[in-house]
Amino acid sequence: MQVENGKGGKPAAGSVPSGVALLSQPLELPCGRVAPNRLVKAPMEEMMGHFGGSAPTERILRLYRHWAKSQWGIIITGNVCVDSTHLGLPFDMALPEPPFLENEDLVKRFKAYAKVCKGIEGESSTSTGNKPLAIVQLVHAGRQSLRGSGRAPWKPSLAPSAIPMKTAKDLGVVGKPLDWLLWGVPSAMTVDQIHWLIQRFADASQLMAAAGFDGVELHASHGYQLAAFLSPRTNTRTDAYGGSSRNRARLLLEMVEAVRAKVPRDFAVGVKLNSSDYIQGGLTEEDALENVKWLAETGMCDFVEVSGGNYENPSFLTDGFDADAETAKLKGQKQEQASIENKASVKVSDRTRKREALFATFAKRARGVLPQGSGMKIIVTGGLRTRGGMASALETGAIDGVGIGRPACVHPDLPDYILNASVADSDEAHASPPAYTVPGAGVLGLLPIKILGAGWQTLWHNGMLAYLGQDEAAKPDTSAGPLRVLLAIFVPSLFATRSGAGAAGVFAVLGSLVAAAVGSVLFLVMK
Repeated sequence: MQVENGKGGKPAAGSVPSGVALLSQPLELPCGRVAPNRLVKAPMEEMMGHFGGSAPTERILRLYRHWAKSQWGIIITGNVCVDSTHLGLPFDMALPEPPFLENEDLVKRFKAYAKVCKGIEGESSTSTGNKPLAIVQLVHAGRQSLRGSGRAPWKPSLAPSAIPMKTAKDLGVVGKPLDWLLWGVPSAMTVDQIHWLIQRFADASQLMAAAGFDGVELHASHGYQLAAFLSPRTNTRTDAYGGSSRNRARLLLEMVEAVRAKVPRDFAVGVKLNSSDYIQGGLTEEDALENVKWLAETGMCDFVEVSGGNYENPSFLTDGFDADAETAKLKGQKQEQASIENKASVKVSDRTRKREALFATFAKRARGVLPQGSGMKIIVTGGLRTRGGMASALETGAIDGVGIGRPACVHPDLPDYILNASVADSDEAHASPPAYTVPGAGVLGLLPIKILGAGWQTLWHNGMLAYLGQDEAAKPDTSAGPLRVLLAIFVPSLFATRSGAGAAGVFAVLGSLVAAAVGSVLFLVMK
């Protein structure tokens, strides 16, 4: 079959547009699992667990059916908390206390989740053909767990070091007390607690393998527990798990080894990594490159998903984010921070396409540090919107898979546009899903407190997921959207509490209510 070069209105008979041909290539992971194409549904916070944290709910299953019936190569779930006392938000999916495999109801519910993600419900055959690979993202929220999110509001979160969050510093004198109210001061973990955490991730991975998933992704990005250990700003330990960059990476490397020992060899193990924290004193690109290199050297990691930023600098979640400009600012260079062209426009220039992948520059550097013969794959998530942009990212040779998050909330069938071989690459109006805008994002983006704009944009996209979870189409253009978004997200979750909200009892529930009411709108971010 011929490959069409992208010129002209329609592909020639018997030809495939070059962008489609590139994105349709199978992706074989080192463990042996094969994704049917290069499109990756990125992990996002769904907020569809029962209040207090829970196993997969019916709403989650309904949501993932929409993605599974499209042509995704890999579907990575939203985060599943390995510790129900450290929820990112009160409506997260979370695991109860172990043992996991002896919990028949837990195994049953995750088996159902795996089948939904892979699109094999009701099928007796174990062959999935061209079905997507289903990967579960595992997380421990660490210092970014809001007060009362699974524990008593006076009980501190666990972190590598007792360094408090600073998300409201732009508010001046009220910033510090507000941060204290929302997050508190974390408690530095003991070595025994670190070993417990490693074991918890390994046991959770074993559960996911038994449930029928194709792999797990360890969330070591965006400021969560594993990322906090990697960052010199939040890890000031002086023992074996702090100090040098190698010691800061020790927890993650030991965790990958522990997970691999608990799962079959053909089960995928991936890691979501920051390319940078984009904050003074935080993880730098040089640190991140070392982390990529060390993970590849283990021979146990199948892929890394590259992202960046954290709650304390959520710029990467806002329109106009430029990773190269953010890096330049941290280095003290004078560089005009060019914003990404208006995503509401369907026509996209070649320059914009090249800049769609927010972390493409880092991915190219990361490819250069992989040991010779390494098969570890690099997936980049962030900014990708069009077939041209996705194909351009792959054409560099530095990226193996393209992760798509927010557009998948509005267009769960996005691959059906991107991989439609009957539409030429040059027909940009039909080769990519329709563009959309988030109401109010522009106004909030002008405010000095970045997390306000980032939080609203993320919350709005969660509203689109809420529609899908009710088996309705996403409604990006409805004028009644904002109010209905909030109702669709919070009302079902608040009145669907899981049995036994945790040992912290009623005080934890009250703390979670306060945290959800005050913090969710301001501090909700995409995972």
